[in-house]
Amino acid sequence: MVYGHYLKENEGDPAVIAYFQKLSDAFFELESGREPSAREKLEIDRLKVQSEAIIAASEKGRVLGSYVNEGIINALTEKEARNPGPINNWILIFDWSTGSFVSWDIVGRSPEEAMAAYIRNESLYPVDKDFEVVLIGSSKIATVRRTHSHYFGIETYGNVLENFDESIIGFSKRMDIDVGARQILIKLHTKHFWGEKAVAKSTLKNHFCQSVLTFDSSLEVLMDKGLVHHNGGNSPVSLNIKKRNEIEQYV
Repeated sequence: MVYGHYLKENEGDPAVIAYFQKLSDAFFELESGREPSAREKLEIDRLKVQSEAIIAASEKGRVLGSYVNEGIINALTEKEARNPGPINNWILIFDWSTGSFVSWDIVGRSPEEAMAAYIRNESLYPVDKDFEVVLIGSSKIATVRRTHSHYFGIETYGNVLENFDESIIGFSKRMDIDVGARQILIKLHTKHFWGEKAVAKSTLKNHFCQSVLTFDSSLEVLMDKGLVHHNGGNSPVSLNIKKRNEIEQYV
């Protein structure tokens, strides 16, 4: 959308294609719980500088000069607060010809509602007119500032590198507990069960976390790490408010 070439079909300058291939490899390493080597990061660094120059000289390169629009995230967060729930489906419509959003809205919590809205909007805002329609399911819309950062403007190069290093730390942290433990944390976090505000273990297991097949062992992991308060049996469960920063990294 920015460069004007179908990179996944090997269109465009080889340096630009190589940059995104290397970046994709780095993301794979992060998501597998490993850290890309210093050599790999340096190669990404080199290719990024080269690719930026190539893209900036292209017909659509003006998008690289856009700014980070924090106001959009604030508006999304306020809208989310008025529609509380464990997860919301969002439709974001972006106009690449102007570098701005056309619309963003919550389109229901069921997959059927979300897909119907996505198909409807794709027909109204076609890609050949420089529109992009994105469907995002999120328990915390503020995270799209990281996961879909290209819609919110291009940060300074130094900030990008700094955030990349932060992402490595974040991914490493999230990989050291199992999926079930993360699901329990997310549910407790979403329902604001902190400190003295707690939920009975049976309610958490049978009502809020029915889909967590490893519930008991996953809860033990969270207890061992001191992330949750639980005294055994059916006693209440809550998040350890003293570990808020660490818990935020996991969720």
